[in-house]
Amino acid sequence: MSTVAYAVGAVVLLASYITWTAGRLDRMHARVDAAWAALDAQLVRRAAAARALLPLLPAGPEADALEIAASASLDAGEESREVVENDLSRALRAATPLLPAVPDADYAKAELETAATRVGLARSFHNSAVNDTRILRGKRLPRALRLAGRRAMPAFFDVDDTALRPAA
Repeated sequence: MSTVAYAVGAVVLLASYITWTAGRLDRMHARVDAAWAALDAQLVRRAAAARALLPLLPAGPEADALEIAASASLDAGEESREVVENDLSRALRAATPLLPAVPDADYAKAELETAATRVGLARSFHNSAVNDTRILRGKRLPRALRLAGRRAMPAFFDVDDTALRPAA
């Protein structure tokens, strides 16, 4: 009788651990989704700030490249986002030195620097959530029992967001 009680206790403990791990994994995926939504919002804010620079820039290839990159950034899907955002960073790096020394340009550049800083923070939070989720999904029990279900493995987001951050 005591052997049966130990076996039942072990099964209950194992089932509790599996349920807790599945719930934790689900919460981690929700954290990744929320972090991606925040990152996406900051990327849109940066692209909008880049578009606000366009009237202040002199006509030329840098202004045209910035307009194309900002529009592409606003229209990009999740799959091609890294490439598009890197293109926007390069266009911003080329265009911002051409801004005239007027108060409107200073304000627009400050807004862009703020947006770039927020992108860096949001990217850091997103990549941290992705890392934590990938670590848990890589363990034996969640892999063996497929506790993540059919969810895709979350991916890191690597983009050059340092182009316009103020020097510390």
